Amino acid sequence: MFDISIVYLVVLAGTLCLAQDDGVFCDLPGGGRLRNGERSSDPCSPCLCFHGELQCVSAMCAGPECIDWRTEPGQCCPTCPNGPNCLLPGGGTVKPGESVVISGSRTCTCPVLTTGVPLARCRYPVVENH
Repeated sequence: MFDISIVYLVVLAGTLCLAQDDGVFCDLPGGGRLRNGERSSDPCSPCLCFHGELQCVSAMCAGPECIDWRTEPGQCCPTCPNGPNCLLPGGGTVKPGESVVISGSRTCTCPVLTTGVPLARCRYPVVENH
């Protein structure tokens, strides 16, 4: 018979099991300690102490498709509050597929982003000699 005060109901990867608090602890990487069967409160990298072994998972985030990304409170992955964009030389942004002329003659275009650092590609006009 189990003493109800030392038995915890634990759900791990869809499997229901009983874990008894047997004095086993797990140390968290950032400090702190979990009892056997206890979960951490970090939503982006939750951990479970399972029979003295710390089991953690981490949120997998794709690289942001913008230069002005931010991670909102309570969120694990960065978001683009102004939508996808590229960084222009000297600052400023331009949306994918759009072009702007800077410094009077240089045309900068933001490529349609798939991966990588969102930087605008710039070129000077070709001058033909007659």
